[in-house]
Amino acid sequence: MSSTPQQISRTVRTDAGLCALWQTEYFTEKGEPDDWDDWASDDELLVQAISAGALLPIGVGADGVFEVLIRWNFSGSGLTERERRYVLVSSESYLLTSPGVLYIGGLEEAGDLPGRDVNRIEVPGGRYSATVHLIDWRAETESAGKDGRPLEGALPDFVVEIHVEDEAGKVYRIKPATFDRP
Repeated sequence: MSSTPQQISRTVRTDAGLCALWQTEYFTEKGEPDDWDDWASDDELLVQAISAGALLPIGVGADGVFEVLIRWNFSGSGLTERERRYVLVSSESYLLTSPGVLYIGGLEEAGDLPGRDVNRIEVPGGRYSATVHLIDWRAETESAGKDGRPLEGALPDFVVEIHVEDEAGKVYRIKPATFDRP
């Protein structure tokens, strides 16, 4: 693996209340695209995919459009000082396995759908520990325009940190809900 820190930002939309980072190989074994709606609404099947490290849930249970920044190949904390200042909540670590390419989008897009290259992310093959941070970008006074939309340079909605797995036997979060509600 290259030692150069990597990051990529993507704007993703969901009508399923959850965005995700996934590997297509796992989902091509799960049926035809018409079957995915049934699959994505079944918590037991979601837990199986999460446990296998094939799907990382990213969300707050709401539909919408979200900016997701993904970082990998770094040491220490992957959050900048500015991001740390506006973190609302962080997930427990999830297992994420990469065959070399991952995809990001709404949960309803999970699978091997054509035309998704814009959401393709090359993460070296391996096992990773992934943490999702929800960022309150609106709390930064100069991040939102008068219409409430993010201005250029605003923080993302989510920052995903991906670390090479360093602890054999680690227990990972397997819940489809990214964050526990208080």
